[in-house]
Amino acid sequence: MKSGLLDPTVTTSLQTTDFDHGRLRIANDFVELFRQDDRLTFASLMDSSIGTVAKNVLAERVTSRFTLTAPDGSERAFYIKRHEPSPWREYLKPYLRLRRPILGARNEWNAIQHFHAENIPTMTPVAIGEDGRRSFLITEAIENCCKLSDYLAAPETTADTVQRMSTNIAKLARRMHAAGLHHQDFYLGHLMVPEADVWSKLLVIDLGRARRVPRLSQHWIVKDLSQLLYSARDLTDWDVNEFLEVYLDRPLQQSDRRFYNRIGSKVAGIKQHSEKNQL
Repeated sequence: MKSGLLDPTVTTSLQTTDFDHGRLRIANDFVELFRQDDRLTFASLMDSSIGTVAKNVLAERVTSRFTLTAPDGSERAFYIKRHEPSPWREYLKPYLRLRRPILGARNEWNAIQHFHAENIPTMTPVAIGEDGRRSFLITEAIENCCKLSDYLAAPETTADTVQRMSTNIAKLARRMHAAGLHHQDFYLGHLMVPEADVWSKLLVIDLGRARRVPRLSQHWIVKDLSQLLYSARDLTDWDVNEFLEVYLDRPLQQSDRRFYNRIGSKVAGIKQHSEKNQL
């Protein structure tokens, strides 16, 4: 067992402790909670039946919710995302596109640190376990929040509310991209707001494919913004223009025409893909 910081490429103040010969790393604030439940090994979390399944889109990646009881008797809720080895084609496909595969829990663990370093609200990291091609990530449950897609689709949501929230989302996207961060699954369903005060903050979740690069190319910016605009649905040209002007922090100009058209084409491509695959 040894104490340490996270990877040197990640600027973070999070302190952690390693267990089980380095196969399990737990944020220090949660060590005693896991020790009390006798869960200080990789197998005690990866191979146990702890929790109830919350998301199971892929057989090799299952997310479950579980609770632990704190010394004061209160319950703390967590999510564990378990990654079993992916099919080999998932490793090969990115290389054919001259990209590295993004598989396993490590990328999301690092991405959460990057978002915290930039003060962009997201999940609280709790633990990561890695053993060969098997891994898991544990985050604290985000309670009393709802998906932004559900909030905006509610019958009582007004046009003014949608417009105001659109401004907040555009500012969030600008901050994220200015920091070199891009999400790659930047849909409204991956943003959450507190139920008690939806204007207090926007939380970004599901960072499994998020990356940080020194200089973010327009390709990744177009991808993120297109996913957002596609998931917003039913936007008018005026809505899109307003969103992009807030994102760019200036009025649209003639020189933005290519950027604008690329986003339009990407949105159409996502729509076609989603309809074809009934997503």
